[in-house]
Amino acid sequence: MKHQQNVDEIDGLEIDFIGNIFFSKSPRNIDSVVETSVAKVGVFVKESLATIKEKINQHGLAVIQLHGGESNDFCKSVKQFGVQVWKVLSIGPDFDFSQLSNYPDADMFLLDTETKNYGGAGKKFDWGLLFEIDKKIPKKYFLAGGIDPEDTEEIKALQLEKLTGLDLNSRFEISPGIKDPVKLEKFVKELRS
Repeated sequence: MKHQQNVDEIDGLEIDFIGNIFFSKSPRNIDSVVETSVAKVGVFVKESLATIKEKINQHGLAVIQLHGGESNDFCKSVKQFGVQVWKVLSIGPDFDFSQLSNYPDADMFLLDTETKNYGGAGKKFDWGLLFEIDKKIPKKYFLAGGIDPEDTEEIKALQLEKLTGLDLNSRFEISPGIKDPVKLEKFVKELRS
């Protein structure tokens, strides 16, 4: 989220994290600090350790989400900055399940749809894969990729042991980086009911 007014509009909702995109090629790229009572996730793609550390200090980030081809050693280095590290895995029809064991130092995974770009494409992967992933994945994970305001019943029906959260992006936006507080509030209430 990139604008303070929009952050203020959703700050009172039962949301655990707010994402700040630090990727210059994204229309959601953030350039100013936003204040919130919600934990902030810094989203990075192939960024240097020095820049990540600078953004942690500047923006008060609690979690770093890594979207590039970062190694486990890179995850381990980022953790030394006192933050959680969430490693994004791109899920497509030919997903390599061996990836699930490649990141012992990541605190959590975020499962997103495989695309040419990095996130925000509004497309779902085959959620039928989640049942096999949930059995094999060594840690908790967030689900991302094309989650829609109308998906609450399908998500509640998944009942996966290690699924711990949802990353809501483009389908909950008025425009890139501007969340629709009405859609978010309705979705959160329906999901928690």
